[in-house]
Amino acid sequence: MIFNILDKAYKKIWVPIFGRVLYRFVDLIERKSPKEKPTFKIIENTSLEDTDQSKIK
Repeated sequence: MIFNILDKAYKKIWVPIFGRVLYRFVDLIERKSPKEKPTFKIIENTSLEDTDQSKIK
């Protein structure tokens, strides 16, 4: 239960807020403006399909 709460907090709060903060500092870090806006999407489904698993071997 606690891991579920932490997982949701990470995806809903930490990633968007910290990502936006880092996005603002890209100019200072890389000395150039970013070309694309960040999406802040975290992959929900990380399971591999059967055909994908055969490619890994």
